[in-house]
Amino acid sequence: MKGFLFSILFSFSALAEYRAYQYLVKSRDPYATATKADARYIVSILSPSNYKAYHGGSLVSVDLLRTWICPGYTGRGTEPCDHPYDKGNP
Repeated sequence: MKGFLFSILFSFSALAEYRAYQYLVKSRDPYATATKADARYIVSILSPSNYKAYHGGSLVSVDLLRTWICPGYTGRGTEPCDHPYDKGNP
């Protein structure tokens, strides 16, 4: 009986999911050279405030475009999953 309860308890811990975010990132650095590639589309697992703090603070402008849930976990450097609506378009 003890083993059965133990296996049920830990069988639910294997289910995981995380949120992915797509951003439009622009440089706000007044000393940076302006180029056509100034704005970039980024997919990340960092929340908007964490992404901005980690990648430059007030020197970057981060606009959230969309967000979605991905199954699995983010260990071992795996990339975030694609947006579900992008899978239907070739």
